[in-house]
Amino acid sequence: MAYVMIVQLPVTGAYGSDEDFDLRTQLERDLASALARARAGEVARGEIDGGRMSVVLESFTDVDFTLGVVKDVLARLKQLHRATVVLETNCEADPDDVDRETLWPIRHTSPVRIG
Repeated sequence: MAYVMIVQLPVTGAYGSDEDFDLRTQLERDLASALARARAGEVARGEIDGGRMSVVLESFTDVDFTLGVVKDVLARLKQLHRATVVLETNCEADPDDVDRETLWPIRHTSPVRIG
């Protein structure tokens, strides 16, 4: 099954500040390095839009292991408390649709916006 994991953090304003851009760049770099060392996927792309930054991960097969690597990186950057991590999978009922599941925070109750 093909998985995509999206790491999101809120930013200042619609497109973020210079500090937000720098954080996204560091997050992409640190995640790419940690994932490569652990052979747990790779960073596909990053973007800032709609008041949040998103870093998209792909090419992994073990969701729990990859989530552990992601959480370690976020904790080292002191961003774990602000992060939302979403798993996307292809919908079994409709191959053109995507199912989304919030992996972090565990007790997330509000809808997740991907954008």
